[in-house]
Amino acid sequence: MPVPYLPFIARDSRRACRPASFLGFCLVSTLHLGLGVGCESGLRSIDRSTTEKLRTSAEQLGGGAIYPEIDANRYEPGSYFPDFPEDVDRPPTLNPPASVLRFESIPSVQEDAASIARRFNRMAEGEPNARVFGFDDSIAYSLARADEYLTAEEAYLLVAIRLLIEEHKWTPLPANVTSATFANDGTAGRFNNALSIVNDLGVAQRLPFGGEVSAAFVVSATQQLDEYLNSTDTQSADIVLEAAIPLLRGFGDVAQEDLIQQRRNLVYAARAFEQFRRDFFLDLADDYLALVLQLQGIANGERQVERSAAVEARTKALVESGRTEPFQADLATQNTLFALDRLASQRELYRLSLDRFKSRIGMPVDEPIAIDPTAFKLPVPKVDTEEALNIAFRFRLDLQTVRDIVDDFARKVDVARNSLLGDLDLILTNNLPTTPTKPQAGLDFSPDYNDFAASLVFSMPLDRVPEDLRLRQSQILLEQSRRQYFQRRDDAAVAVRQSARGIETSQFSLVVQEKNVQAAMNRQAAIDAAPDRATARDRTEALDQLRRAQDSLDNARKNLQLAILRYLNNTGQMRVSPDGKLIPLPGMDVSEETGPGLIDTSP
Repeated sequence: MPVPYLPFIARDSRRACRPASFLGFCLVSTLHLGLGVGCESGLRSIDRSTTEKLRTSAEQLGGGAIYPEIDANRYEPGSYFPDFPEDVDRPPTLNPPASVLRFESIPSVQEDAASIARRFNRMAEGEPNARVFGFDDSIAYSLARADEYLTAEEAYLLVAIRLLIEEHKWTPLPANVTSATFANDGTAGRFNNALSIVNDLGVAQRLPFGGEVSAAFVVSATQQLDEYLNSTDTQSADIVLEAAIPLLRGFGDVAQEDLIQQRRNLVYAARAFEQFRRDFFLDLADDYLALVLQLQGIANGERQVERSAAVEARTKALVESGRTEPFQADLATQNTLFALDRLASQRELYRLSLDRFKSRIGMPVDEPIAIDPTAFKLPVPKVDTEEALNIAFRFRLDLQTVRDIVDDFARKVDVARNSLLGDLDLILTNNLPTTPTKPQAGLDFSPDYNDFAASLVFSMPLDRVPEDLRLRQSQILLEQSRRQYFQRRDDAAVAVRQSARGIETSQFSLVVQEKNVQAAMNRQAAIDAAPDRATARDRTEALDQLRRAQDSLDNARKNLQLAILRYLNNTGQMRVSPDGKLIPLPGMDVSEETGPGLIDTSP
C-alpha cells in the first residue's frame, strides 16, 4: 500500500518545514510499512504471478501439459508475533508402561473353526451401501486428494516461486531506512538534548551485463529538545546517484547466470510434473488392475469351493453306497477345506490391497467402496523396436532434461573461468545537496555544490586458488553430466526394448493360458461325462488345475494391458488429459471396450 514519503513535498518548497513534523511522520510511515500493511494483497499478487509463470511454462512445454494453481486456503497463514506455548521445546510423548495396558484373550472353547469361519465370512461381505468405484473415479479422486500428487504439484510451485524470487532481484528494488538518534551533551551542569532522524529512500537496479546503479534521496533533520546556547534546528537533503560496473570479472552474460538457471529449472519442473502425471497414471492403473485381478481370483476361488463341495458330497454318497473306499471322502473333504482356506486368504489380501489403494488416492481407509471389476481392453500396438527407440530419444521428457543439464554444467565452466579474471570496476557517483548555507534548506537543492566522481578500481588476481578449484570442479561435473546423459539414454533404450518385448511376451502368455483353460475345461468335462471312472483325487486335481488356469489367464490379460501402457510411457507417447484420462493417439481404437474412464474421448 503506497504511503506518502515526506509531508513537505506537497508544500511550498520555498518555506522551511519544521523538523518536528517531518520526524513524526517518518516514524509513523516507517512503522506503517514495517508492520507489513497490505501483506494479504501482496500474497494474492504473488499467487497470480506464480500461476502466470506456471501457465507460461506449460504452454512452452506443449502437448496439452497442465499446471497447478495455488490454493491459498491450504497453507498456514502464520502470525506476525507468535505466542509459543511454554513447553514448545519439550513435545510430549505418550508411552504408558505395560501394567497400564490390557490384553483380553479368547478362550479356546468359545472360538471353534465354525464360528471363526462365520465371522470371517461376515467380514468378507463388506458394506451393503458401498458405492461402486471405477478407474475414472479413482483418477478423479486422486488428482484432488492424493498426497503424492499434491506433493508433485507443490514441487512445481516451489520452482516457480524460486524463479520469481530471482527475477525480483533484477527489478528496481526500493528501500527506505529511517534511523532516529537521541543525544545529550552535558555542559556547565546542563544538558543539550537533540533528536536526529535520517531518512534514506532509494532504489537500486541490477544491470544485465553486470554491476548495479542506484539512486537515493537522503534527508536528515535535527530537532533541539533543549534550547540551550541559542542552538538551532537543522534540515538538509541530498540526491545521490551511484553506479558500479565491472569490466572484467562478473561482466557479460555470466552476470545473469542465476536468473538463466532458474528459468531453465522451471522448464525442467514443467517436464518433471508432466512425466509424473504419466507415471502416476500408469502406477494407478497397475494398482487398480491388481485389485480387479484379486476380485477375479476370489470369484474363481468361490467357484472352486462350490465345485469342491459338490465333489465332496458326491464322494460321500459313493462311500455310503459302498462303491468307493472311505479315504476318498476324506480326500474330497480335505480339498474343500483347502479351497476355503485359500479363499479366506484371498479375501484378506484383497482387503489389505484395497486399504492401501484408498490410502494412496487420499481416501480414508474406513470409507466403504466396491471396486468395479471391469478390466481394460486397449488395442495392441504394432511395435517396431528401432522406431520406438527413435521416438523415445526424441520425445521422452526426462532425457530432454538430462541433455539440457549438460548445457547447464557447460555454462558453469564458463562462469568459473570468468571468475579467474581480475576485478576492474568503473565507479560513478554524483551527489546533489541542498544549499549548505541554510540550516533548514527544505528541498532547495543547489547545483553549485554538485559533486561528481568517476574512478577505475583494479584488483590483481594474486590469489585465485578457490576459483581454480571451482573451475576444476565444474569441469569434472560437466564430464559426469555427459556420462549420466549417455547412461540415461542407455537405460531408456533398455526400458523401451523391454516394454516392446513385454507386449510380445504378454500376447504369447495370453494365447498359452487360453489354451490352458480350454484344456482344463475339457478335462473337467471328461470327468463329468464318466464320473464312475474318476476318483476323488482326479476330481480335486481337475478343479485345482482349472482354477490355476483361470487365474493365470486373468493375470495374462492384466499384464498385456499394463505392457501396452508401459510401452507408451517408456517411448514418451503417453498423453494424459487434465482430468487424468489417457488421450488416444491417432489410429488407437477408442471403442467402449477399452473400459470406463481410461480413454479421453472428448474433442
